[in-house]
Amino acid sequence: MKVSSFFQISVLTILFFYILLVGRDLLIPFFLALIIWYLVNSLAFICQKMTLFHRQLSLPLCKILSALIVAAMLSLLAYLVSKNVTDVVTLAPVYQKKLTALLFRGLALAGLHNQPSLNQVFSIIDIGSLASQLAHVITGFISNTGIILVYLFFLFMEQKSFSVKYLALIDHSRKQQDILKIIDKINHEIRVYIGVKSLISAITAFLCYLVMISQKLDLAEFWAILIFVLNFIPTVGSLVANIMPLMFALIQFDSALPVVIIGVGIFLTDFLIGNFLDPRLMGEKLNLSPLAIILSLALWSEIWGIAGMILCIPLTVIFMIVFSHFPQTRSLAILLSRDGKIVA
Repeated sequence: MKVSSFFQISVLTILFFYILLVGRDLLIPFFLALIIWYLVNSLAFICQKMTLFHRQLSLPLCKILSALIVAAMLSLLAYLVSKNVTDVVTLAPVYQKKLTALLFRGLALAGLHNQPSLNQVFSIIDIGSLASQLAHVITGFISNTGIILVYLFFLFMEQKSFSVKYLALIDHSRKQQDILKIIDKINHEIRVYIGVKSLISAITAFLCYLVMISQKLDLAEFWAILIFVLNFIPTVGSLVANIMPLMFALIQFDSALPVVIIGVGIFLTDFLIGNFLDPRLMGEKLNLSPLAIILSLALWSEIWGIAGMILCIPLTVIFMIVFSHFPQTRSLAILLSRDGKIVA
């Protein structure tokens, strides 16, 4: 690589991350809108394949129906989140008391005589503070609904003209067709990834919710929503999402049976879906390296905080899909992959 090329790439990389950091308040809602836009398009393409009274539904009608379905789902999700976060903050002192008692009991069983004071325990594990921080983050997401809707509106308005703009950028007719094919394939793969991953996350969250509600675990809806969101982060996210309701089951229940049922039910659901349903539906779409996942989490969380952690894997997968279709960036897609096999 020439020195001038290396210098240009370095400058562009620094500029890219600087823009991400400075423009986070505008870019986070935009990327959320972009993912929702792809989700609506995924549902619309599925809807178009269905027939009603032996007639195929038109694409505009399918998009309207899909947008209404996604809007209803997001509204329900926002309501459940705000309601359950309020309950978490309200019940935090009760959980804190039970957690402290459980901690002291565990230390006593371990034979540790120099036990920490209550103030030291509260300074290390403060459920109320954690719940308040979580409520602040979720409130921030909900407050961005207006700007997300604006972005979505203009994405749908501009959708028809995307192909025209691509063609206008390229003079050669043969290259125009090749580029359009690549763009169509990229859009198809991103739609499939976002649509299928959302479906898998929803199924996982619903089955785990049934397990938790069967044992009357407090805030089962909240844990189900957490499992749905964190399931977009492979390995790390699902592990955290599985452990947290289990930890609170330990705090809530005095007997071991409900804790065992919840733990076995959640981990068995995650194992079966993660090892059978997910690979069958996703195929090679999530062929991400575990190291790339960890580095992406660290990088995006540093730039965009919790929002970055939630968005990092979908964005990394999108970048990987785009990189895999161009010779100049194919090497980056190979580095991001788990086994070096890129389906282009």
